[in-house]
Amino acid sequence: MKHLLKLLFVVASLSLCGRLCAQGVVVFGEKDFFTVGPASAPSGPAEPDRARFYDACRADMTRQAALEDSMELVSPPAWGKTVSASTHGTIDFHSSFAQGFVCRLSLSHLLANHEYILTLNGNPSKAGNALLPSSVANNEQEKYMDFLVIRTDAHGGYSERLGIFLKPGNYDVRCYVKDTGDFKIVLYRDFFKFQVL
Repeated sequence: MKHLLKLLFVVASLSLCGRLCAQGVVVFGEKDFFTVGPASAPSGPAEPDRARFYDACRADMTRQAALEDSMELVSPPAWGKTVSASTHGTIDFHSSFAQGFVCRLSLSHLLANHEYILTLNGNPSKAGNALLPSSVANNEQEKYMDFLVIRTDAHGGYSERLGIFLKPGNYDVRCYVKDTGDFKIVLYRDFFKFQVL
């Protein structure tokens, strides 16, 4: 019994450290990402361009570099879905970064222990639309990128520093948080600008 309790304590401690010691996530695709933290593999991805972005993000996250711009995410109008009147989000971000978009995403008062999809969504008349990889259903000219599935904590919150690998160029896009259950948008930010060098 003593050994079992000791094992449970070690597992709980490692789990807690995994959450608290992580410095961020570097994202190359919805299911292609690396957690950055003390235990991270120093080499990261093998491909040279991805490795450069990973190393730059890791350095930025490790020193907790100041993020120059900030914006709020709010519940959408009738075309989306409101989780609660308190549901809210913020994105603090670098206005420009080499090879991608780097930010801290903080969400609150969503469903507890629930998965959501993070999305960048363009518009054919705005910068960066053609640089996103997927076409919106029934509107092939409009592009988007589902870049990561996240899971909220027991209080419906999420906070993480993120680096998203993107093609170089100017972007003027929306940010969506979508429910994995029905794909409805629960938080959004209309168009905002950043540059990928």
